[in-house]
Amino acid sequence: MKALRRWLDFVPYLGLAVAILLGSWSFMRSEHYREETDILLMQSYEVQWRGSQIRERLANIVGLLRLSMATGDREPQLAQEVGLLQFNMVALRNLQYIDHFLDPQDFARIDRSIQTIRTRILPNISATANDQESLALLTDIQQDMFQVSGTTGAHSRTLNETAHIAENALRNVAIFVLALSAVIVVGVIIHQQSMMARRKDQQIRSFSSLFAHMTRSRVAALALFIRGLRDGEAPDPEMVAAAARAAAELDSINNGLVKIGYSAKPTRNVALQSILDALSQDHGGRIQFDVPEEARTALVASPQFHLILDELIRNAEHAVAAAGKPESRVILRARLTRRFPFGRRLALEVIDNGLGMSRAVRAKAAEPFFSMRAGSHVGLGLTGCAEMVKALGGRFRIDSAEGRGTSVRILYPLRRETGTTGQAGPASA
Repeated sequence: MKALRRWLDFVPYLGLAVAILLGSWSFMRSEHYREETDILLMQSYEVQWRGSQIRERLANIVGLLRLSMATGDREPQLAQEVGLLQFNMVALRNLQYIDHFLDPQDFARIDRSIQTIRTRILPNISATANDQESLALLTDIQQDMFQVSGTTGAHSRTLNETAHIAENALRNVAIFVLALSAVIVVGVIIHQQSMMARRKDQQIRSFSSLFAHMTRSRVAALALFIRGLRDGEAPDPEMVAAAARAAAELDSINNGLVKIGYSAKPTRNVALQSILDALSQDHGGRIQFDVPEEARTALVASPQFHLILDELIRNAEHAVAAAGKPESRVILRARLTRRFPFGRRLALEVIDNGLGMSRAVRAKAAEPFFSMRAGSHVGLGLTGCAEMVKALGGRFRIDSAEGRGTSVRILYPLRRETGTTGQAGPASA
């Protein structure tokens, strides 16, 4: 269920990415259709211009031919006009895109007209004979060219309207996608606010559990001391000392919790190296460190990580001591990992070869107030560690087998701008 919820958190961002890609595609396709429309207009203009040149030449030839028939004199430019007519018709027929504007019957009309000019009209004009036949043939060609021009105009309008409709349709799609993107952005914002509210609620619950866990034994010690007081009798020195220790520990706990503050963003980041140095000093050099240089420079939340690692190491030392093995060890291992889409993460692991935990004990280990150290345990506990890691945006996992030891693993996401720092020295082992 948690894994499903985690993947569902990506759904708004995935929808936003898809909407942006779809909107970009719509804009690009709309621009493509606009370019196609411009090309179609240019092609249509050239076809119509060729058609007008043909009609103009036909009108000139008919006029010159009628004038020659009336006067009996052959006009010198008549043959030239017929040649230009044939050239324009051949140029129109050979246009690469003419099939977009003409039907098969129009091609037949043009081919028939070109053949008529070549085989009948040009010989008649050169021989100065059969002008009446040439005039009849030119009249037929004029009718064919009017048919071709009508088809060209109709196809041009259809193609242009189709291109405009496609362009407008894609533009409407782009507008719809933009509106959808805006809705998704609003959804992402609401989702983020909901996640922040859930995280805040989780932090409050974690704080309550942690505070109760850490103060329970101290408050019990103070209550026992108060019940042991008798009027007129001096208190037992051991009870006074225990009460003083409990009061000092409560004060220390309160100071630490005030520093932590449980904000969504850590108040202070320090290099892991400084925490390793402090842990090495606190535990008398009994810890084995397996931490490469790049992991030592990773920035982590302080003092949260000091409290977490200190508690895990104390638990490991207690388990090792209880096991009574001749070769006892507690190892703190750290590695930097990179995994899409999580980015850079710090993997911390506290390993021991102590008593270990059975499956039943391991199942209870994360329950509030559970402890294997009876009443002597006064630290965070695994529950407090797990809740604190979760509040920091990390993951917490326990692997253990009875008689073979325990491994507690923490995965902590590193921020891109503050992932590492170059100031660190080697930890003492």
